[in-house]
This record gives sequence, C-alpha cells and structure tokens, in this order.
Amino acid sequence: MERIRSMGIKKVLIVGTGALGSQIGFQCAIHGFATTMYNPREASLEACKKVHQQLGETIKADLGKSDSEIAVAHGNLSYTTDLVEAARDCDLVSESVPENLEIKRQVFHDLNEVCPAHTIFTTNSSTLLPSEIADATGRTERFLALHFANQIWIRNICEVMKHPGTDLEVFERVVTFTKEIGMVPILLEKENRGYVLNALLVPLLSAAQSLVVNGIASPMDVDRTWVISTQAPIGPFAILDMIGLETVYNVCLNLAKVAGDEQMQHIADYLKEHYVDKGKLGVKTGEGFYKYPDPAYAEPSFLA
Repeated sequence: MERIRSMGIKKVLIVGTGALGSQIGFQCAIHGFATTMYNPREASLEACKKVHQQLGETIKADLGKSDSEIAVAHGNLSYTTDLVEAARDCDLVSESVPENLEIKRQVFHDLNEVCPAHTIFTTNSSTLLPSEIADATGRTERFLALHFANQIWIRNICEVMKHPGTDLEVFERVVTFTKEIGMVPILLEKENRGYVLNALLVPLLSAAQSLVVNGIASPMDVDRTWVISTQAPIGPFAILDMIGLETVYNVCLNLAKVAGDEQMQHIADYLKEHYVDKGKLGVKTGEGFYKYPDPAYAEPSFLA
C-alpha cells in the first residue's frame, strides 16, 4: 500500500454543503487548509457561500476572531460543481451527504474514480458504520468515519472511528488532522452505531419525539420540561431544528430499517408528513418545530 505523503494533509474536499458540511469546510479553512466545497447544484453552493458569510460573523463574536483571520478563512475556500476539478490534488475528503447508505456508497464510488490514490476518505455519517460503506470506496485501508457535532467551532469534538480494514497510519494521521483544525478527537476503540455522541443523544431525541408523535405533550412543553429540570440551554426540539429535520428523518428511517423499530418508523412518517414534505426543515429553512430567526424558546417568557 502506498504510504501517506510525508507532507501530510494540505488540501481538503468537502462533499455535501448542508449545515454540517458548510461548518466543517469553514473550520478547515480558518485553520489554514485549502478547502474546496463541492455540490452538483449551483443553488446549494450559493446557499453555502451565504452560510460561510454568516459563520464568519458568528465566529468573530463567539471566539473573538479578528477580521483578518476571517478573511484568511474566506481566502482558503473555493466552490465548484465540477467533481473532477474538486478532487484534483485533494489529500482528504470529508463527506456530509444525506444519511442514506446507498447514496453514500455511490458518492464514494464516484470519488474513487477521480481522487488521487493517496487521498483519505472520511464520512461524517451520524449513524452508519464505516464497514457498511468501506468496500464501495475502492480504498478500504484509507477510509474511516470522522464525525462532527453541530456548531463545531464551539462544540468542538470530533469522533474518529475506524473499521477493521482501516490502516493504522491513516487513522493516526486523521487524528492529528482533527487537532490541526481545532477539534478534540474522541477515539472509538471499535465500531458503534451512533458513535459516542449520538449513542447518548438519539435516545433522548427519540423519546422526545415519541411524546409528541403519540399525542402526549407538545414540542414546547417537552422542551420546557427538559430545560427547567436539567438547566440545559435548549430542549430536544430546539436541538432537532438545529440538526435539520431532513437529516433527522433520514436517521430515523435508517434506524427503523436496521432495528425493525416500529416507533422509529412512526416518527419518520410523522416528520415526513408534517415537516419534511412541507419544506419545514428547521433553522436552515426558517421553520421547523419553531420559527426562526426568533424562536419562541429564546423568549424570556418561554419558561414562565
């Protein structure tokens, strides 16, 4: 097997420019990596550019970054609908396409056709195992999971999970990369559906959704209960809106299929009918369980 280039990772390709893909790209760019954002749809790239402009302002406020540091990040970013152009000379791919096994497998199959032989492939999947995708990559030893949490500039954990065929040197290089982009690596000793974060979070969010889907309580009252009782800053339905309801729907659908879970299927059907099919996808579309940019949970009276 060809060894990793001694100079390491310099150019990063982000495949998928939704909420997390956009954040991962900006995180790489602000830490000095030449970063290409790829999406086959021009409209999606234009939306990504707007997100990056907003992220620059948010990160300045949250982390105290200077205008010059934000300008450097923007200078490190490029955008393209041309996969061949996007793949040229890239050292690492971070994939954030919809949480659908067949879509991800096809994306990595296509990437293998155009990426250099040395390129490392990573998936940002939140529930799928890398071993379920690995053979489609054409480079099983250079493939692993690299999972980010939402709002990664402040919630800066990065879960690194190999599969049995991942080369140890590749794994170690990716761990180093996470530190180079300001993340705290969480190393998984073996594959686990849901990694660490979602193994903890998904049961909470599923329980919250079950309370609503089964007609027991409203989203607002579920969130009030959680926030008042735990002193958490936001509740489960605010978190769901932040993740994006299309992503949540795909996760629920996949878990229903894998586990044969009827309640998870019920939740997926509810999300599709009441939110996804109506374009109410959460924060990114301005409406989900709450309306944005001024959600009810941000009002002082919400907890009264």
